[in-house]
Amino acid sequence: DSTDDRNLFTRDVGPDGAFKPERVWEILKQVKIGPGLSQEQRRRVKELISSYTDCFALSVSEVRAVPDSVHRLNIPENTKFSTKVRQKALTPPQREYLHKKIDELLAAGIIERCRPDEV
Repeated sequence: DSTDDRNLFTRDVGPDGAFKPERVWEILKQVKIGPGLSQEQRRRVKELISSYTDCFALSVSEVRAVPDSVHRLNIPENTKFSTKVRQKALTPPQREYLHKKIDELLAAGIIERCRPDEV
């Protein structure tokens, strides 16, 4: 059922959405635990991750803004930037990947469109 798949990637579904067993399993599957840990340490790491699955995003649409946070770039005053960007042309697969990611970020409200003169 596609609804179930969509809900797997949404931590807002129901009171325990972030802790649904399917979601916890998917997060544990994606987190890589190094080989240098003992079985007991691995078990404890997995237990810890399972306790905090609400802190993980399985898709960019789950990323949330932190209220009142501001990102600042420490750029000295009067710094001049080149307005002529010489970017190497992207291959068709690179362009397709980039456009898909930009569309995801736009749809999630993480980025917004701007005019070239605003950059």
